[in-house]
Parts: sequence; C-alpha cells; structure tokens
Amino acid sequence: MEDNRREFFRVSFVRTIDGKLVVPEGGEVLIDISNLSAGGVVFDGYFDIALREKVLCRFELLDEPFELEGHIIRKVAKDYSFEYAVEFVAGQRAVPKLFQQLNTYQIRKRRSLLND
Repeated sequence: MEDNRREFFRVSFVRTIDGKLVVPEGGEVLIDISNLSAGGVVFDGYFDIALREKVLCRFELLDEPFELEGHIIRKVAKDYSFEYAVEFVAGQRAVPKLFQQLNTYQIRKRRSLLND
C-alpha cells in the first residue's frame, strides 16, 4: 500500500482554473491550474522556470482571490509546455481561508452544484 505523506488533501479539477504566476525579474504569466491544496499547486505553463525558483501564485477559488508565495519543487517537460508543482511557504495568512474554500469546493462538487 502506498504511503500518503501529504499534510493537506488535494483537489483535482476536471477543467483547469486560471491563475497568474509572478516570477521575480520575470514578470507575470498566465497559468492553468490542474490541482490545488492548502500546501501547494500544480499547473501547466508555456515558459521555462528553474527548480527552487521563488514565485507568487495568484488565483481565485469560488470567487475568493488568493495570493500565495512558494517555490518550484517539480518540473516536468511536456510536448509544448511544462508541468510545475509549487510548494507554498508555510505560515501565510491565506492558507486557512484556502483550506476552507477547498473544503467548500469539494462539498459542492460532490453535490454536483459545480459544473466542473
């Protein structure tokens, strides 16, 4: 049996949600978020970012805006893009609210109130 070492549950989206990524000295770029937890995010992007690069992730979940700092912990090359994983910096004020919104999203998804 596989050992799940995640601290937070992860929500996967059938359709990606839009977000923005701010890279120091690199500006702001659009990202497609495929899954999200209170501890991090996985997204696709059409740009090359180095591992361990510090980033700022901006997105909305259930009409609630979020802005979380993190760093790139995984990078996988695809045909025309990269898949990245970002680990959020612990202790940010937005994390409890994100956790709450993710719970609400999961409940609504299970009740089929979302068209995801």
